[in-house]
Amino acid sequence: MDYTQLKTAIQRFGEMLEAYRNNAGRPPLEQEAVQDSLIKRFEYTLEVAWKICKKHLEEEGFAEAATGSPKSIIRLAAQRNLISNPETWFNYLQFRQDTSHDYSVDKAEVVLDVAEGFYEDVVNLYRGMTGESF
Repeated sequence: MDYTQLKTAIQRFGEMLEAYRNNAGRPPLEQEAVQDSLIKRFEYTLEVAWKICKKHLEEEGFAEAATGSPKSIIRLAAQRNLISNPETWFNYLQFRQDTSHDYSVDKAEVVLDVAEGFYEDVVNLYRGMTGESF
């Protein structure tokens, strides 16, 4: 199975997370652009992560993954020890839905607050599926 799309998404998310960590001192417009980009990369990386996980589980022989929703895929991934805390991933899904439909500062702040944890979780998912270090 090809995990390149997920690896690239994680790398790009990580790059923007690093830019966000170093956001102080930039002009306000640049700060906002970095934040917006981090949120979009969060949305994209989460979407790629659950879909690649779905394919991974299908290839592992779990027929129920073929028709699974994001939440059911996360539950199955947790059962297979690919995800340590499905509730955290359910929250990520909710945050993604919230930010894609509501561009308020409050919704954006929530994603910015969980970005570090999400990065660690998605890297661990990648490692669990591929056996590769990141």
